Amino acid sequence: MLRGDWGRDPLLPRPISLLSVAADGRADLLAKAVGQGTRLLERAQPGARVSVLGPLGNSFPAPSPAVIDLLVAGGVGMPPLLMYADHAAKRGLIDSCEMLYGGRTARDILLLPEMRAIGLSTHVATEDGSLGRRGRVTATLEARLDHHRASGTRPIRILACGPKEMLWATARIAENQRVECYLSLEEQMACGFGVCLGCAVPSKSRPFRYGCKDGPVFLSMDLVIPPAPATQAVVSHE
Repeated sequence: MLRGDWGRDPLLPRPISLLSVAADGRADLLAKAVGQGTRLLERAQPGARVSVLGPLGNSFPAPSPAVIDLLVAGGVGMPPLLMYADHAAKRGLIDSCEMLYGGRTARDILLLPEMRAIGLSTHVATEDGSLGRRGRVTATLEARLDHHRASGTRPIRILACGPKEMLWATARIAENQRVECYLSLEEQMACGFGVCLGCAVPSKSRPFRYGCKDGPVFLSMDLVIPPAPATQAVVSHE
């Protein structure tokens, strides 16, 4: 949880995932300026004071040579997955990971050189086709699942972080194909440690779990996943 030295407005800190942590404890963060708090953080000058509470929450399961991890990232949901891949690379397990990275345009796709530097196999999808495959990253996920099922070498596991609609679509694909799936939910948080209860997530095993205390990573099969939006037919008038 990050908060700049900006006075009372905005009052609350902002929850941001770690991108990397160096041996000396220095951390890199990646955030998109979408509101007042993130814009103030973006404009902070070197040497500015920032209060930090963390690290908080749980994590993805550890990399394993027994499974293939498909890392499904949308936009700035990529940092924890790149950190995961870097951890796998340091353990000699980078060949067990693939990054499936989606964005609206090429401008939303970041840090590809860093992914190549650790040997991470990366599949990019953009909705406008300006980089990689044209379409949503969930279509790439289905294609890679088909590929790995055809080879049949190891079980597949999905780890995902990004916009909520992308996460729900990923969970529905995992459920239909009976693949273990973990979602890192991007919930709005006020405290970060389970006091305010503002990050409630509907759950099957109990009425609610909380993004900060129980997450942000959840096994998708324990969440109440919204149904897919109804497709709308296009009626042509001649």
